[in-house]
Amino acid sequence: MKTVDFTVFDRQSKYLASQLTVDEDIVVIAIDDYSLKHMNKIAGRWVWPRTVHGQVIDALQPMSLTAIVFDILFAEQDIYRPDADSYFNEVIARTSNVYFSTLEQRLVAGGGVLLKQLPEELGLIKTPLASDNAKGNFILPRAINRKHWQLGSINFSAEFDGVGRYYDVYRDISGWQLLSLPVKLVSSLSLPIPKKRQILLQWRGAAEQPYLTLSYADVYQAIINNDIDSLQALSGKIVLIGATASGLFDERTTPLNDNLPGVYMLATAIDNLKNERYLIEVSLYSQILIAITLIILTCACFLLVNSFVKQVVYALLFMVASSLALIGISTLLLMQQQVLFIGGILFVILVTFLTFSFFYGYLEYRHRQQALAMFGRFLDPKVVYKLLENNALLPEKMNKKQIITVLFSDIRNFTQLAEQSEAEAVVKLLNQYFNQQVAIIFKNNGTLDKFIGDCVMAFWGAPMESEPRQDTVAAINTALAMEQQLLLFRQGLPESLQDFDIGIGIHTGECIVGMIGADLRVDYTVIGDAVNLASRIEGLTKHQARILVSEQTKNIAGDAFDFSYQGEYQVKGRQGKVKLFQPTRRENNV
Repeated sequence: MKTVDFTVFDRQSKYLASQLTVDEDIVVIAIDDYSLKHMNKIAGRWVWPRTVHGQVIDALQPMSLTAIVFDILFAEQDIYRPDADSYFNEVIARTSNVYFSTLEQRLVAGGGVLLKQLPEELGLIKTPLASDNAKGNFILPRAINRKHWQLGSINFSAEFDGVGRYYDVYRDISGWQLLSLPVKLVSSLSLPIPKKRQILLQWRGAAEQPYLTLSYADVYQAIINNDIDSLQALSGKIVLIGATASGLFDERTTPLNDNLPGVYMLATAIDNLKNERYLIEVSLYSQILIAITLIILTCACFLLVNSFVKQVVYALLFMVASSLALIGISTLLLMQQQVLFIGGILFVILVTFLTFSFFYGYLEYRHRQQALAMFGRFLDPKVVYKLLENNALLPEKMNKKQIITVLFSDIRNFTQLAEQSEAEAVVKLLNQYFNQQVAIIFKNNGTLDKFIGDCVMAFWGAPMESEPRQDTVAAINTALAMEQQLLLFRQGLPESLQDFDIGIGIHTGECIVGMIGADLRVDYTVIGDAVNLASRIEGLTKHQARILVSEQTKNIAGDAFDFSYQGEYQVKGRQGKVKLFQPTRRENNV
């Protein structure tokens, strides 16, 4: 989680750094590649005689510098040029504002020195928790007389990913504390020091060269030439002297730059402490509260919305909106020196979104498979998917009263046909016939209700809702197509089956439609007087016409077909007679 937090934080820090001004009182004198080349004629190859540094310090004293800070470890005396060291120490003795670096090294087994035996000038602070047996290992500036030591640590404190984002206020070694070099300097200026072990740095300035930088060779040349005007530009400044040359390998990985010279990290820490620009982290509890709130709202997008597509769209829109809002808020806070780590929060939102998407996607898949398994018996699979997309297969939408057009298609004299033929032949014949007729029903967007022996029942008006006229026209078109298909089907039958024929009855009326049945078996079907009447009309087609429709169906269909009157009939279960009509296609519709 921290990896994501730091990744987002680093990008934000680098983006903002170029917009934030640096402390103009901090100047870096860089021992860069240019200086190494041009100083070679004067001082030879690196390491230069310390006379050079002494000349620089001595020449800059009249400029009333606030401080000179060496990001260089003067760890050993120059045995080949002792006079250079002596001169260097003489110059330092005449100043009070020169600061040097020390480095705590990793302690190996059996190594190190007891901290209580180290020189007092190192500046170790013994706390009540300090151990008398504590040991440490330091690179000390032994080339400098102890009396002139003003020391602070310059250890690079990288996080687990190798990036330095924090800087020490002090090093804690078994209860002994050693102030960092920036803190040592700032405390000498009587400025407040944060009461914590590390500060989170606010990066400022350009990625390559954040602070005003002068080449060491140019400064030295100005001193040789007694160019007071050039040196006067350093008046009152905090001057840091450190290596930036690629060959000296003093580079650090930071959010600002993967190869930032260490002297700029030191300058950033001094700037942060001097001007109280270091960052304050928003509490972990606040981060957790934000994450929980966003998780709940993401979950709500799935729990409060029925359609899976809408669930994903709403949750995705919320995730994008909340992520952009978090990035905006955290960036504004970062400009106000407040750090809200949002990487982990964004990661949690993404995981929540993906988890719920997969979970509800799986539920949607199961729902579709169950719906297809159930309604695929009644409807064209393409229609099932369309209905699922429109949420038309929800129970509350399926169980209702509706104007329905019902069609019954029955094979005439089927009992006699079955008795005269082998069972296998009868089943094969029925399957071939039913396959063709069901295809016609589906093609005309009808719902296949059931097979009742040799009878097919279908209806229009549910679950796909449409105008009653559209339903009756589709039902009559289905009947006429079934009749036409019958004639073609019969051509392929043997002579003994040429009497294979059907009767079709159609009626339109109000029915109850829904999932009806027992706990172990339910079907999507229609019940009501209209169903019974359609069945009775089909029974009247024998010796009359293959297709008969009720007067109500005829009236609703209107002029979509030609209808021939076939008389009035008394139907079982109804008091009045029923007028029946035979539909035929109009010539211009054929």
